[in-house]
Formats: sequence, C-alpha cells, structure tokens
Amino acid sequence: MRFPLSAAHLTGLAAFQLALGLLFVDPRLAAIPLAAFVLLTLLAPLFPAFPYFLPIVTHGDRRRPRVALSFDDGPDPEVTPRVLDLLDEAGVKAVFFMVARKAEAHPDLVREVLARGHAVGNHSLRHDTLLMLKGPRALRADIVESQAVFRRLGVVPRAFRPPVGITNPDLWNVLLDEGLFCMNFSCRAGDLGNRRVQGLAARILGRVRPGDLLLLHDGRPPRLDVDQLLGELRALLQGLRARNLELVPPGVLVGRELMARAEGAGIAERFYDDLAEGYDAEQFESPVARSRTLEQRLFRAHWPRLSLGAGRVLEVGAGTGIFTLEIAAACREVHALDLSERMLEQLRRKAERAGLSNIVTRQGDAERLPLEGPYSVLCAFLAFEYFHDLPGFLKRVGPHMEPGARLYFCTARRSFFRFWTQVGNAMRQGIWLRARSRREVEAMLREAGIEVVRIEGHLLKVAGLGGMLLEVEGRWPETPRA
Repeated sequence: MRFPLSAAHLTGLAAFQLALGLLFVDPRLAAIPLAAFVLLTLLAPLFPAFPYFLPIVTHGDRRRPRVALSFDDGPDPEVTPRVLDLLDEAGVKAVFFMVARKAEAHPDLVREVLARGHAVGNHSLRHDTLLMLKGPRALRADIVESQAVFRRLGVVPRAFRPPVGITNPDLWNVLLDEGLFCMNFSCRAGDLGNRRVQGLAARILGRVRPGDLLLLHDGRPPRLDVDQLLGELRALLQGLRARNLELVPPGVLVGRELMARAEGAGIAERFYDDLAEGYDAEQFESPVARSRTLEQRLFRAHWPRLSLGAGRVLEVGAGTGIFTLEIAAACREVHALDLSERMLEQLRRKAERAGLSNIVTRQGDAERLPLEGPYSVLCAFLAFEYFHDLPGFLKRVGPHMEPGARLYFCTARRSFFRFWTQVGNAMRQGIWLRARSRREVEAMLREAGIEVVRIEGHLLKVAGLGGMLLEVEGRWPETPRA
C-alpha cells in the first residue's frame, strides 16, 4: 500500500500531542510546540538537504574520497557544448538537470549530452522559482508536462531537482506517481546561476568534502565571457584531483539510476533496482542485519529437511540470491522470482561464479506472473509483505504444487516493534508494508488448503510478545481436495 510518510508528519503529530499534554499543565505553554512546528515547516524548504517533506538524495558515501558534478538550468546552445568538451577532456561524467522548455527548444543538445555518456535530470518545466508555493494541481501539472517533454526527446529522467532546491509537502506524492525521486546537492558555490562566476572554483574547493554532489550551472554568465566560466570549471576539476577526490558519475556516487530503463515500473521495483549494487552489504552491515542473519540461521536449520527429494523450487522475492544459491545446491531447479531486474542481474552473476546452471530467473510481480510448475517447495523471505492479496496468491499457486509439496516462508509479524519498522519503511520508500498476526497466517493457509505444520515467532520476543518475525511451515495435501 502506498503510504508516503515524512518527518513533517511525525513532527506535527508530536507537536500536537505535546501541546495537548501542556494544556493540562499551563494552557499558555501549549502554543510553544505548535509554533515551533509551524516555524520549522516554514523554514525547512530553505534547506535543500533537509529531508523534512520527503527523502532527498544529496550526497554519496562520506567514507569514500569521491565526488560528482551536476549542472542546472540548461541546456544553453552557447555554454553547454563547451562544458561537454571540457568534461570530455577531463574524462568526467555529470548529470544535467534541464529545464524542459529549454530542452524542447534545443533537442540536439539533449541528444548530445546523452551521446557523450552523461545523465539528464528533470529541473521542472520553466524553472519557476515560486513553483513550490503554488497548489498541488499546479505542481503536478508542471512535473507531468516536463516529463512528457523529456519522453518526446527520448529520455525518461528519474531524478528531479526542484527549482532552487526548494521542496514542499505535496512534492513526494507527485514524484512517486511519476517514478521520480528528489535529488538536490550537498556543495555549491553560491554562483547565483552563473551571475557570480569569479572565484567559483576557490569557493567550492574551500568547502568540498568526500561524497559531495556539486551544484554548478551551464547557463551563460550575464556579466562575463564564457571563457571565464570554463576557466573556473577547469580550475575546479584540477583542484578536486589535487585533493585526491575521484570524480565519478553522479549515479555511481549516490548508487541510483538517474534515468529509467523502462516506464511503468512500480515503487517497490524502482526502490530495489536502486539498492541492487549494495544490497548485500546493506542487509548484513546495517541495522537490518539482525533480522536477516536470523532468517539465514532459521533457513539453514530447516532447509536440509525441507529440501529432501526437492525437484523444482519456487522462490518468491529472490533478490540478489542471499538464499537462492543454497536452495539451488539442494534441488533440481529453482525458479527465482523478483520485481527488480537489477537484483536478478546480481543473482545471475553470483550463480555464474558458483558454477550453478539450475537457476531460472524471472522478473515481475509474482502475484501476476504465470507459474510453471509443478513445484515441490515454495519459499519466500520477507517478500510477502509487498503482496496485495497473499491469500489469493496461495490459492492460485496451489494447482501448480506437487502433492505433499512444502511451504516455507518468513514474514513480518504484527507487533508493537514491527509497527515502528513499518513507519521507518514508509518514510524511506513511501510504502506501508503488510505485517500479519499468527492467527491471520493460520487462517489464510487453511483457506488455501495448506496444512499448518508450524508457525513460530522470533526476534524481540519480550514481555509475552511474540516477536517481529513469523517463521511459517506448511504442506499441501498428498491428494488434491475435491
């Protein structure tokens, strides 16, 4: 379920709750948290890196000595080609956040930017600096039309940079609908759109840090010759390298695709496409590692028994193959399903390195993909949280399972602690993931004609609570139901 939840929502809720509590202490104090919330909401848009209304990508890994360049407000027929030549000489790739109407007026420049290996981002239709002060209809119309312009020019940007970096409460919903994410910057020279070019390189070099995404402009300087702008850019590139900062493509710096491979991808698919390269590290080197490590331990404890005599196995939500390779080693064939093609690319590379040729990858929504059974085992690992109709899926998959086939999956259990995990995910991804109770899982298995073998709760089992994770094992009947 789409559910974009922001820091602004939580801040507002906390302010109202605090104000309500203060009413019983001193009514005059109740206005303080409400006034603070209003002030913060008014000031937040002025800070381009502050993810108050929505997640904002502004920089890469601060631990790695590399930076990237972005250019705003073009394309400009006099400046952009010369900037491209300079970048070619330096062997640097950048992202050009283009104003759609300017791009429409200079389609050859758009094609040239792409042909030279750079990315194109959406910088609104006309660069209206008051865009975020207008109503949601005007905002949506601007972004929808600008995307349409870029599509006609043969590119589908995924990165949107609002004019002047200002955001508002309506922006995230529009970006989710259009398959975009907000990408601002972490270092700028205060060049005022190339109105203040002199000293540009020195200003940036005096504040740049590892991981920075630099904001520059490829518009014509109104008071200076273009050669002076290019001289500053050349000095900047030299200065960055003198500081041993590697210049990498912006998509590499932030770990996200800046242009769409294909249209129509869902929120979850785009999210996991972006995570694919660093997914394994995130799963085992971040706060979610405890959950993922537990899943692995549970799986390894039971898989040898479940896989006895396994022929074809269906794995839903295979991802990068954290479990798939071990499954493949104990069965004839694995059908690995996942929403994200980039995740499956990682899986295929792992399988090739491991010398496994019995893994068949299939990209798409498992609730709609045609099934190619019969399967002797169905398994999933924290994938069913995305399903709109899990009971319907279990009924649909039943005829494709062998008599006596086994079911094994881990899923989110509804609990106090899991609720806050769901909140965190809604703030990060814009989706409310489904958590289920033990009773709910038992009911859906029986409704699908699956025998419940065992259901156990794990992770943060305290004060009689059943934990955040449900481990579920079931079995289809030896003979089909009449």
